[in-house]
Amino acid sequence: MYTATPVIERLLFIFCGFAFAMPALFFTYYTVRLLYINLSLEDASAHRSGGMLIGAVAFPIAAILLGAISSMLVRRGLRGSKLK
Repeated sequence: MYTATPVIERLLFIFCGFAFAMPALFFTYYTVRLLYINLSLEDASAHRSGGMLIGAVAFPIAAILLGAISSMLVRRGLRGSKLK
């Protein structure tokens, strides 16, 4: 039995979309910050470590995936459900 009302369902999708947008913005910020540190510091090689390399790979992937999920959820919430 389907008991959720369309308004509650739409608000839940929009809320979840914004909840996924927060970590996406965080990882986007840290990706830009990581690029800035690597490109602007003269002695950036002194600060390079395994963590910086992992961040250079993982942060953009996380930002893209979380941003795509957020976009999908917000669009679904604004469009509404197809279940009737």
